[in-house]
Amino acid sequence: MSEQDHVTKEVRRETGSGTDLWSVIISPTIWALHFLACYVAAAIYCEKLGRDAPLGDIRTLVIVVTVLALGGIFWSSIRLWRVHDRSLTDDDFEYEHNTPEERHRFLSHVALMLCVLSAVAVIYVTIPMLYLETCR
Repeated sequence: MSEQDHVTKEVRRETGSGTDLWSVIISPTIWALHFLACYVAAAIYCEKLGRDAPLGDIRTLVIVVTVLALGGIFWSSIRLWRVHDRSLTDDDFEYEHNTPEERHRFLSHVALMLCVLSAVAVIYVTIPMLYLETCR
């Protein structure tokens, strides 16, 4: 068995399917869709009902969309954590070599950090809706 076949077999054994580009961008995409849904819905609501309209109805919609977005980000995080956890063979966090295992580990680490950032961004988008009473 050649060295390349051995490395390929090791990576498949250690990381499963690994981390691909879609896994990296799914959380920021969920955040972007959440941002657009919340702000577009609030803008249309306030434009139709006027500046003094209470935000009760739209607040419910924003909270539901936020729970769905955080659920999607959490699901993505769990999936990435499993890949990241399988790829840690010796608790080595240094990326010194250009091996498939280190690339999978690096991508899963980056994707996990993007999940955290996206979850914070989703919460940050929702905060104004929780404190404001009218469209003003």
